[in-house]
Amino acid sequence: MPTGPSQATYTRYRGREVYWGSLGFGPRFSTIFNIPRRKFAMGGGAVIRMHPISYPSRPASYMPLELELEIGYDRYFGEDHYELSYGGSGLLMFASGKWQPYMIASAGRSLGVLDVGRDARWYLGGGFGFGYRTRTVFVGAQARGGGYVNAPPTSPVGGAEGFVDVKLTGVFYVL
Repeated sequence: MPTGPSQATYTRYRGREVYWGSLGFGPRFSTIFNIPRRKFAMGGGAVIRMHPISYPSRPASYMPLELELEIGYDRYFGEDHYELSYGGSGLLMFASGKWQPYMIASAGRSLGVLDVGRDARWYLGGGFGFGYRTRTVFVGAQARGGGYVNAPPTSPVGGAEGFVDVKLTGVFYVL
């Protein structure tokens, strides 16, 4: 008798497979408002998202916890300032089904070039989002606020900077 997929890969729930781990990737588009500088930036990037667990008693589309890695490039309007950022986020989904509200917490590093020179700093943020999920695709919008935890004291606005950003993300699950 041929062996089938291992039990760790999936289980059957009401005739369909429930995956216990999945991996996806896709684009992200963002706009950022830097509060003390009163400047807007727009950009894009890529995300890699994974959901390490699912509940066999829920539909396959419900993954209560997702982890996301992202890299992005954002350019500020009206000045010679751009940022290359990379970081990670944790997403906590509040509902099952196709429409899913969620909460997000993120941390990362921003490498920027400003008129006065190079700028490297860490950021922390949190916010909320709302997404639409099918078995292999997730499309969502999120709003997040946060701040740079070690903005350089040579910054034109001093050492503290806060931001608000809005992102549109699409993820295509391949595994």
